[in-house]
Amino acid sequence: MARLIIFFLGVVMVDAYSRHPKFPKFAASEETEVQSVIKNVTCNSSHDKLRNDLIVKARCGEPKEVFEKLNLKGSYLQVSPSHVWVKRCVGLCDYEASGSQCTPTRIRKEQIPVRIFNLKTKKETCSTYEMDVHESCGCCLVGAKDCVAPKVFNPRKCSCQCPNMEERRQCLKKRNMNMRWNRSKCACEPRKRVTSW
Repeated sequence: MARLIIFFLGVVMVDAYSRHPKFPKFAASEETEVQSVIKNVTCNSSHDKLRNDLIVKARCGEPKEVFEKLNLKGSYLQVSPSHVWVKRCVGLCDYEASGSQCTPTRIRKEQIPVRIFNLKTKKETCSTYEMDVHESCGCCLVGAKDCVAPKVFNPRKCSCQCPNMEERRQCLKKRNMNMRWNRSKCACEPRKRVTSW
């Protein structure tokens, strides 16, 4: 009788363990749902051509039209149109260095004609909304958001650089006056003197 009770308790504990929220049990319907999305087909030249076309389209290359929201700072302002199609650098950099991102290498500003309605004053005004339009793209390890001030992103060189290049040139001319250019601070500073004992 004691063995039967221990066996019964063991079955109840195993059943409770399997129903615990930390250990979810996959339902048969979820498995069939995954199987309905992925279907095995025979490999042939047309299948490979379609797959290769998708890979080419997904690569970082020419800027692609993307539907962007126009964001205004005031919550009481409404803009029309609220979204526009604009060229952006999007795509995969699979065959580049690990961590590369599709980044704009050339950007131009474009003025989008809009109407802004102020919910407080109930007035509407015609205006322009300035947007960046990407003209060319490349795969970079760093982007504009990765640069720490005072450095800025140079899309042509795909790197973070000091923006004050003229100041750097003047500093390099002062090398014989014991000055040096500090790349991390983007500043000209005196060299540290080494004292001998």
